Amino acid sequence: MENIKLVYFRGCPNYKSVKKLLTRIGVSFDEINQDDLSDGHPLKRFTSPTILKNEKLIFGEKISDASGGCSIRIPERWELERKLRG
Repeated sequence: MENIKLVYFRGCPNYKSVKKLLTRIGVSFDEINQDDLSDGHPLKRFTSPTILKNEKLIFGEKISDASGGCSIRIPERWELERKLRG
């Protein structure tokens, strides 16, 4: 069974678009709000939004500290579908 996570922070300008994209593709996913995580939590070290599949980075970037950052580009539907299937 696949474990897909959408990691984001409140106020992220791309969160809703990526959430809609995942919903349109028809995959189930857990939403992880970085604002609700404790300091030092490993999921705070990703840009927002980030998509993980079975803990593997599918979209977004890993960052060196927990200060946050945005994923600038939103994936195309075909691109995301391909990565989720792979």
